[in-house]
Amino acid sequence: MSRHTARTHRFRADKPAEYAARLAAIVEADGYDYVLPVSGRTTEIVSEHRDEIPVPLDPILPPQTSLRRAIDKHDLYSIADDIGIPTPTSVRIHSSSDIPHAVEIVGESGVFKTGSETEPRFLRYIDSPRELRAAYSTYVSTHESDPIYQEYLDGRGRGFFGLYIDGTCYGHYAHRRIRESPPSGGKSVCAESLLDPELYDYADPILSALDWNGVVMLEFKNDAEGNPHLLECNPKFWGSMALGVVSGMNFPRALVEYLAEGTTPDFEFTPARVHWPLSGDLLHAIARPTSAPAVAIDLFSRSTGSNIRLSDPLPHVSETVQMVVSTVVSVDGPVNNS
Repeated sequence: MSRHTARTHRFRADKPAEYAARLAAIVEADGYDYVLPVSGRTTEIVSEHRDEIPVPLDPILPPQTSLRRAIDKHDLYSIADDIGIPTPTSVRIHSSSDIPHAVEIVGESGVFKTGSETEPRFLRYIDSPRELRAAYSTYVSTHESDPIYQEYLDGRGRGFFGLYIDGTCYGHYAHRRIRESPPSGGKSVCAESLLDPELYDYADPILSALDWNGVVMLEFKNDAEGNPHLLECNPKFWGSMALGVVSGMNFPRALVEYLAEGTTPDFEFTPARVHWPLSGDLLHAIARPTSAPAVAIDLFSRSTGSNIRLSDPLPHVSETVQMVVSTVVSVDGPVNNS
């Protein structure tokens, strides 16, 4: 819907081979020079079928084996453990018979989550073996990967965002979440960027071991003593990319320039604050009215950036409709729970 979009192609990624073949045909027919996968699923498909798509992909994607290990949480934890990077106590559940062992290792309370980063999000907070069995039963009916059951860490979440070329980091930053949607825990809808040397020291050894290429986001969470523990790896662009761009870390532009000219990026970081009004911040204010004054201040503040562009209004019209629908659905309990 953006006025900067010259042409649109729509097709689903349900069948990876068919998706890759159609993408390759479009690239060849329309003469596209580059392809930048954005979502986790499309990044995985493009990586696996990179030799079939007639554009340079190796310079901006990690090796296939590295991507596979990064998106598999169990394998990722194995890499971190080998390096000495802390991870939550976790058990992979292959079948329902593994549940008693998982409870013995992790405890009756914990977090049940998707085993693969590129599958649809599935997260349940567990308080008993009965809840764990119920979550597992629901999960296996909709997901293919073996789920993970792990200890719950009650510290603050921390995110590392980086751009790597051949295992070398050329730019990185972190962010501090100000507000989330939903407020109980979800995507960031207001955040501030910062440099976090401690988090870099945790993240870089993992990504160097993977010989990483392209963008990456590593999610950490502190334990009670404030030590970061690795939770997951997102091998893709993230929804809060605008914060990085405003902070001088324009990773998408850097990748295109690297592909087109072979120039390695040179970033200059500037701390910034950004919020996403129509992508969840206004919903946060609705769900938590005490936050409404702070949301309003950011909405009208010249020092707080946002993704709203009055010169390109149609995407915001679409977001407004989605926000209204989300508000109605969230208020109507039976519909929301169906």
